[in-house]
Amino acid sequence: MSEPAHTVRNSLADKVRTFTLGPDALHWTGDAGEGQLAYKDVRDLRLISYTSPIGETFQCTLRGRDGKKIKLRSAHYQSLNNFEDRTASYAPFIRALTPRIAAAAPDAKFSAGSTALWIVWLILGVLCLGVVLLLILSLFEGLPPVGAWVIAIVVCIAAVPIAWRRIREGGAKQFDPAAPPPELTGRG
Repeated sequence: MSEPAHTVRNSLADKVRTFTLGPDALHWTGDAGEGQLAYKDVRDLRLISYTSPIGETFQCTLRGRDGKKIKLRSAHYQSLNNFEDRTASYAPFIRALTPRIAAAAPDAKFSAGSTALWIVWLILGVLCLGVVLLLILSLFEGLPPVGAWVIAIVVCIAAVPIAWRRIREGGAKQFDPAAPPPELTGRG
């Protein structure tokens, strides 16, 4: 069986890169050249997921001891607002990468989720709650909802289920690199 590989362009500003797993390092080649990050030099690995134009997108961020940051995403950027879902190669790649890093860098941190994103979702939830409360107060005062209120209410109704799910997930948590969380690798 061949080693997993993952080819992705993370964003408009990025170039296409193919990531492969070597015996001692993560390697990449692409339009911008080639490079590597030794597993033993990884300081931390963070897995997150977020809602994107193609649905749920998964992201792995590696930080080296020298400060170098590598991002791998399950969504491949093709053009403006045009992404391709590459979870089929992303998930097995991440599942193979995490134990290699753990073996070579026993002091590396493995985090699932993002406290910063959690705070954003919490703020969004509070803002939506505020809009609903203002609407209720305006109904008791006999004020008819105006166009801006209607738009705000529609946005809140659409955002509440997503925000509630993200808030319940909580902030960043440590995970066992031998078993990356399936809900953050694309196989949940």
